[in-house]
Amino acid sequence: MVTPVKSLLISSTYYPPDVGGISRFMSSLVSALGPERVCCLTGIRASNRGGLGERVYRRPLAFAEPKLIQAVGWGAAVAEIFLRERPQAVQLATLYDGYLGMWLKRWLGLPFVIYAHGNEVLDAMQGSWNGHRQAVRAADCVLANSRFTVELLKQAGVSSARIELVHPGCDIERFHAAPVLTDTRRSILGSHASKQVILTVGRLVPRKGHDLMIRALPLVLKRHPDTVYLIVGSGPAKPMLEQLADEMGVRDSVLIRENVADADLPTVYNLCDVFVMPSREVLGSCDVEGFGIVFLEANACGKPVVAGRSGGIADAVVDGETGLLVPPDSPEVLAESIARILSDKGYAYELGRRGRQRAVQKFSWDVVAGRVDDVVTSIVVKN
Repeated sequence: MVTPVKSLLISSTYYPPDVGGISRFMSSLVSALGPERVCCLTGIRASNRGGLGERVYRRPLAFAEPKLIQAVGWGAAVAEIFLRERPQAVQLATLYDGYLGMWLKRWLGLPFVIYAHGNEVLDAMQGSWNGHRQAVRAADCVLANSRFTVELLKQAGVSSARIELVHPGCDIERFHAAPVLTDTRRSILGSHASKQVILTVGRLVPRKGHDLMIRALPLVLKRHPDTVYLIVGSGPAKPMLEQLADEMGVRDSVLIRENVADADLPTVYNLCDVFVMPSREVLGSCDVEGFGIVFLEANACGKPVVAGRSGGIADAVVDGETGLLVPPDSPEVLAESIARILSDKGYAYELGRRGRQRAVQKFSWDVVAGRVDDVVTSIVVKN
């Protein structure tokens, strides 16, 4: 029997209760790998130390300012973890934590891997500080979330031999098709409870493309007037989206729900008839969809998806099989794609069925954790 290789995952700022794709990625990975293979150090506070069967060390002082406090907190955290856990390798949630991997390799001889998600690679390539670029080039392996991110890493100077493609996963047990009670529909949709639902789940920022969906909505409503656009998320673009909805004459058909709990997301996905997020690349702000876990979650609930053809989304959505990819700058094409799905229930069902099948076969967290475990074991053996 092979002895499990134990690693330390460092995620200074991305871990629940912080929300977002990277936080979900890291916590799901810790849970799937289990305490025999990984423990986690994070600066995110919470009332508990981790979920059942997880070892999560929440040590804010290890990442605090000023640097003197951080040094003391970091030293104490490292001493505690290495005494208790004895890790043989280090995983870094993003390249922003990469300097810690370099430090641990220099002083303790531990190999390290870095997860690459897209935005931060662009930031490192365009930024003036060389530290992030040094870290990602020094890593024993870089785990890219999509083929798009693989190409970014190559542009950043990382050799192909040290890049592995590891897609994020999806909780296929939690996200599955399930009926939604009438009272629940009313509580979320109000007077629109009986209508067809177009759904977007994501932070309200320009990259996500909520504005394109609002521009497409009048065209959709001409063919399907019994439709409502439900937006779940919060962010700085909310006032702009509300104003745009007014200008387009669709304010009554746009619902924004900001305070939906993470636990309620499966219900929200099951409310919809089609999930839409026409994400675009905002390269000037180093903002791009490196993959798009929400597409997997919607597919896992048996829902068809429509996505912007940008960034790494083509790895999350198979065009014509699990959903449709559209140009992220054409409300006309977006509206036509949505109308096609809403008009043909059989076609919508088939996209959702194949999406669920693909999520189960290729993107369960057990599959992802097994891939990560193989990579970590290989770098320990090589060192």
